[in-house]
Amino acid sequence: MYKTFSMELAGRTLSVDVGRVGKQANGCAFMHYGDTTVLSTATASEKPRDGIDFFPLSVEYEEKMYSVGKMPGGFNKREGKASENAILTSRVIDRPMRPLFPKDYRNDVTLNNMVMSVDPECRPELVAMLGAAIATSISDIPFDGPCATTQVGMIDGEFIINPNQEQWKVGDLNLTVASTKEKVIMIEAGANEIPEAKMIEAIYKAHEINQEIIAFIDKIVAECGKAKHEYERYVLPRSAARREEPADRVGVAYGRRSGAFLPARRLVRHVQFSALSLDGKR
Repeated sequence: MYKTFSMELAGRTLSVDVGRVGKQANGCAFMHYGDTTVLSTATASEKPRDGIDFFPLSVEYEEKMYSVGKMPGGFNKREGKASENAILTSRVIDRPMRPLFPKDYRNDVTLNNMVMSVDPECRPELVAMLGAAIATSISDIPFDGPCATTQVGMIDGEFIINPNQEQWKVGDLNLTVASTKEKVIMIEAGANEIPEAKMIEAIYKAHEINQEIIAFIDKIVAECGKAKHEYERYVLPRSAARREEPADRVGVAYGRRSGAFLPARRLVRHVQFSALSLDGKR
């Protein structure tokens, strides 16, 4: 038996099925926005990967031809590598979510978003962004979320929340804003020349809508969320720790170097930098 949660978002219904599919994943959200459907899953390895000093997060956004009613044919009968749009969408999902994982977490984490059907009125990229956040929030993977994402377009000076594909292409503004409860954590924008006040207004408007989505996610987590699992914390080896110079030595060197930039005449600057170089060799 699965649970379905729904909310009205920009005049359309956003529905999330939890427990319907992907039961072996750490977290899974079956997303519906209009007639757009995206399967978002979050999985993590049981143990940390050895020999790395970074968080191994992988985000996948899979576009399938069948989602728009087409089948590959002719010479190429298989779907090839990820498109540029898929790569950029994966990056936009990664960017706000990566800092919300613990700094000492080294388990492999994969966020997979598979587009199953596309409604031109509801862009699948946005649905994947929300799905990845929901799947991770309800999973047992340590995550300091939830976070939410809203897209804003503008046509004839009027804002459009979560514009459709055609409005996104022809509008004067393509703005994507990700937020947590406390603050905006990512802004990605492309625009024709618009007033600064309009841009700020659009960011605040997106942040307000993100708060509504976060409240919706909190409701899902309260009913379906798993307890976060324990993990082996990564400790930076001493040999890899950055060697710090005494503070007084750094301060003196910084003061002398910044002072060398002050003279306007090139020859004077050259002489002073030469003196610094000779001093260092001694």
